[in-house]
Amino acid sequence: MSDVVVFGTAVADVVLRVAAFPRPGDQIRAEPLGWRLGGSSANIACGLAAAGHEVELIGPVGTDSMADELLAELERRGVHTQGCIRMSGPSARALILLDENGERTILILGGEAWPEPLPLRDLPPAGGVACVYVESYVLFPTSIADHFPQALLVATPPARGHSTWPADLIVGSERQYRASGLTSPYESARAVAQARLKLVVVTRGARGADAYGPHGRHHVAGSTARQVDATGAGDAFAAGLIAALLAEHGIEDAMQRGAKQGAAAVETLQSIPPDWVDSLDRA
Repeated sequence: MSDVVVFGTAVADVVLRVAAFPRPGDQIRAEPLGWRLGGSSANIACGLAAAGHEVELIGPVGTDSMADELLAELERRGVHTQGCIRMSGPSARALILLDENGERTILILGGEAWPEPLPLRDLPPAGGVACVYVESYVLFPTSIADHFPQALLVATPPARGHSTWPADLIVGSERQYRASGLTSPYESARAVAQARLKLVVVTRGARGADAYGPHGRHHVAGSTARQVDATGAGDAFAAGLIAALLAEHGIEDAMQRGAKQGAAAVETLQSIPPDWVDSLDRA
């Protein structure tokens, strides 16, 4: 029985190191760094598993050999994959260009032929599930929220055109929110998340993060870090935040822990969050 269920996608991150990001017409030399497990939901699932939670990932993978590699790596990192859905075709890949400052540009390849929302098999029993993370209600049905009424329901920022986006907690980078939604984040999100919504968190990279709720705003400053690879920093923040909330920390302490986890992530050449104990030692 898992106490955290993540509905999302595992991706093979194919990483190329470049001296600078290309401009139109450029021809640049790249150093291949191989592939690694990635995808926002897989990153968060691995982070929560490293924090000691029993985590199950439910979502699409292809029918190619890469899917076998992704599932094996998830299992190795403590994430259960029995609920993953084999979709005909190749697994999703992300081409990551990584510059000398650790900044990245990401190109997503594959997965575009998968139906939306996905045809899910029977959902896990709700009993004992403390948290549910939903990558997107474009990809997954909103009936998930009804199935887990007592769990902490976490979702990414609402997509344009969707009138229903249930969540207790919405977490995402400022780039994921529509400009109109950043004016009054809580009020804007509540229009589609409805009465269940408690907090909206906006991450802002080195400028820290803000949590907005019915009683005002909480801010956490960014943590100092030597950036090697910015990939997955926001996912590491989300995993740290969620784990702290599940441990019944208040929102300000939870955001501090998320910020430390995000700072540790940018110092590591990988997409998934770093070892959990190392991150908490920084707090």
